[in-house]
Amino acid sequence: MRNVNLNILKFLESINNFCLSLANIGLGVSHQSSVISYQSSVSAFFSLLPAPCSHLPASEKY
Repeated sequence: MRNVNLNILKFLESINNFCLSLANIGLGVSHQSSVISYQSSVSAFFSLLPAPCSHLPASEKY
């Protein structure tokens, strides 16, 4: 699961880098908008993940 998460983060980072490169040549959004978009994407991704140890019964969590 960790490898999947890292791959998704790398993918999101590559999208962010692409947006930044477009902004650098004047075709895309501003750097600030790219950063905000990237941060929102990462936050949305992590909000979809289950909480750590959520599969364990309450008696086994601690």
